[in-house]
Amino acid sequence: MIGKEDALSKHKIIATYEEHYNQPGHLRESDAFYRWVLEKLGPVPDRKLLDIACGEGHMGRLAAERGLEATGVDFSPSAAALAYENMEQYRVAIADGQRLPFPSEAFDYLTNLGSLEHFVSPDQGLLEMRRVIKPDGVAALLLPNSYYLLDILWHVLRLGYPVSHHQAIERFATFGEWRDLIEEHGFHVIQAHKYNMCWPCSLSDLQWYLRFPKKIPYMLSGPLTPFNLSYSFLFICGTS
Repeated sequence: MIGKEDALSKHKIIATYEEHYNQPGHLRESDAFYRWVLEKLGPVPDRKLLDIACGEGHMGRLAAERGLEATGVDFSPSAAALAYENMEQYRVAIADGQRLPFPSEAFDYLTNLGSLEHFVSPDQGLLEMRRVIKPDGVAALLLPNSYYLLDILWHVLRLGYPVSHHQAIERFATFGEWRDLIEEHGFHVIQAHKYNMCWPCSLSDLQWYLRFPKKIPYMLSGPLTPFNLSYSFLFICGTS
């Protein structure tokens, strides 16, 4: 279930992400994943995209290659520095996703990938997303499933404990619970897609799987995994 706000201090949360980003590549996905998100988002070149919790900036890098004016925001200074290194033309701000330093209706597209579930207040994060996106804008949100089939069969059944992503704040929810939360905060879900890792499409993707071999079973089982038992869900959202 989606949890309540966590009592951890902002400084303590930032410190945990600084540790993560001292190991570059630790929290990134494969390039195939970011390209898949962009394909589902369907952006028009020369428009503005905001990547909230941008991490190392790989989404912004690939968005810029598609002709978008990409901006990233992350509250980890180390993440922002890595993002700037990965894409020199990529504009990066160090800020909390719950208090974005941008005017209202500033962006045509918005991405938040595997991050909202770690916000102190997902409600406030969604309200800020809704504020900075244009009335005809489109957002892509990736969120984790509380009933992922492989986790149930391999982790819960074997150990009797729920899965952890080893981050300061963690929330998991079903497809319907996430959809309801999104639509309660001014968005409507246009499309939803299951995510169980992407098939490698480049040498970079193969290198990513070699670095994270535990992800390979997720990828191989993906085509057979029922939608509601998938690893995560990608919500493509319009404004309501």
